[in-house]
Amino acid sequence: MNAFLGSVKADLLDVRMRLAVVVLAIALAAGVAYAVLGGSSTAPVPAAPVQAPTGVAGIAFAAPASQNEAVAETTSGSSSQGGGPWRNPFTPLPEAKAASSAATTATATANSSANTSSQSGSSSSSSTSSSSSSPPSSSHGTGGSSTPKPTAPAKPKSATVYHVALLFGVAPPGTPAQSLQLTPYEDVARLTPLPNSDQPLLVFRGVASGGKSATFTVVGEVILRGKASCLPSASQCQAIELKPGQSEELEYAPANAAVVVYQLQLVSISSSKASAAHAATLYYAESKAGRELLIRSGRAGLPGLRYSPERGVIVRAAAARVKAVGHGGARGNRRGR
Repeated sequence: MNAFLGSVKADLLDVRMRLAVVVLAIALAAGVAYAVLGGSSTAPVPAAPVQAPTGVAGIAFAAPASQNEAVAETTSGSSSQGGGPWRNPFTPLPEAKAASSAATTATATANSSANTSSQSGSSSSSSTSSSSSSPPSSSHGTGGSSTPKPTAPAKPKSATVYHVALLFGVAPPGTPAQSLQLTPYEDVARLTPLPNSDQPLLVFRGVASGGKSATFTVVGEVILRGKASCLPSASQCQAIELKPGQSEELEYAPANAAVVVYQLQLVSISSSKASAAHAATLYYAESKAGRELLIRSGRAGLPGLRYSPERGVIVRAAAARVKAVGHGGARGNRRGR
């Protein structure tokens, strides 16, 4: 042991090791001196004042007095600020949270008020509409009344159509009426020639208003006998009117042939309802052969009468109202005795 310590002592006292030991001792002393004296003697470097950003008026920033002091922001540019502990800038402020809650409450209240106003407006509009759509009521006994607005009459959906049934044929002299073999004509079309278009004596013109009578134009040279009314007068018998149940005889004398007697019996005039469109079609329907026959004979018109295609009946002419009288004769058409 003594030998080891003697060897270490010998090494430390060696010239080469002596220089290293001195250098280390100086470095250690310098470090201790810097640690003790260097930190307290160093003065802080003042920071340059922060200038306000360009374009922002009324706000200035002041540099803190020390590194541990917060930057003050005031409208006057002063570096002084209120005291208080430091806080985390990411923590929401209590005032802002309360303000947010108050704003939320105010928004909800405003929405509720708006909904209530909207419902009240809807109710008022509904009440106004109901009041305006209600028909005005007339007041009696108070001296005032309200007249309802007149409305246009509705167009009829149906119309009356008349149907004529008659018998026409040869009636030998002295033959009882019940024994006559007459040809029946059911639902006779307007302007139908009788007995036919080859030997016409009469042309059916139509039914009077209300279905009271039927009118026939005389186109043949005949002598008339019966209860029919003659138009326009007894001396000019161009047409005859028959009522249901009445009959008329026509005595016809063809050239170079024996005299033939025909009989016309108006069996009935019935009516039915039809749609307006179908009725209009029936009103304008007519026999083409009968129309040509009337034109050739010069008797297309009716004396004192006219046919109304809008109503489908024969009506009195406005210009000349001629009353039907007893039988007469014209152009060979006369009352037989």
